[in-house]
Amino acid sequence: MTYVWLTDLDSALLTAGVPFTPIDAHPSDATGSPTWRTRGRPEGTGDGFFPDGVVCHHTASPEGTSAATDIAVILSGNGSAPGPISQLFIGRDAVLYLLAAGRANHAGSGMRPGVDFTCTDQNARNVGIEVGNNGVGESWSDAVCELYGATVAALLEWYGWPTSSVYLHNTVGPPSQGCNSKIDPAGPWTRQRDLTSQTWHLPTWQAFVDEHRGAPAPLPPESESMPTPIGFITCNAGTVGHHVDGSEYRSPVDGTTFYVMPGGGLQWMRTPEQLATKMSVLSQAGLRTDTWSTPVGDPDVFGILTGTKPG
Repeated sequence: MTYVWLTDLDSALLTAGVPFTPIDAHPSDATGSPTWRTRGRPEGTGDGFFPDGVVCHHTASPEGTSAATDIAVILSGNGSAPGPISQLFIGRDAVLYLLAAGRANHAGSGMRPGVDFTCTDQNARNVGIEVGNNGVGESWSDAVCELYGATVAALLEWYGWPTSSVYLHNTVGPPSQGCNSKIDPAGPWTRQRDLTSQTWHLPTWQAFVDEHRGAPAPLPPESESMPTPIGFITCNAGTVGHHVDGSEYRSPVDGTTFYVMPGGGLQWMRTPEQLATKMSVLSQAGLRTDTWSTPVGDPDVFGILTGTKPG
């Protein structure tokens, strides 16, 4: 039985310039793993784990559910699907969380169109991405959709998978196949704003993902003097830094906060709510939430900004 550990998921995201938060030791983790790199269902489970595709989901959690709560549910799992329930998770706060390198309980039994002709172990063949949404009418923000598309594209680029290997949970588990019955992801999103609780159109989603594929963004420069601990910096209005695309950005207001990612990258905390959620998740995971103030300094000494620029 083949079982691989995708311990390079962080490299896939960093190379594509996609910001993320790793979740290591966590009180809700059903596996008790000390790090995301060793988290996954036990070797010998199902048909193993040797993915060559991605299945996209929504959590079905009530609207307004925090990222911290969704993460706890994904890591703990339930009686029929022990955790972890996915390798990656995107919260309603438009933050990507890296949860597991091994097999996860996200897709169950299903059939990939044109690939499988009988019910097959989809958890063995696909990485799963859960995203916070109730799936029955909650609108998907553009920020979440953009991050979702960029995340899937980063995996395709890194592992050399075609866009045709991107699936919706519904497309591998619709009622007509008799394997299971799923609707996710569903609801109004960037390219199908007229939806209510209907499932997304797979070709439209694949095209959206394809738009996010391309040359990888440059990595933050390495420097022996660059602080690397996880934490936060605050900057005054007008403080100048640089984006991975080489352009400048300026902190829009006093107290603009950035999250220092592992490896030295920066992620802008767009709202107080996003900052509070990020700190809560890190604290629950036992990770540091140090805060540094750089009122007139150069944030580039901490890293290069990825994702949306302030302003």
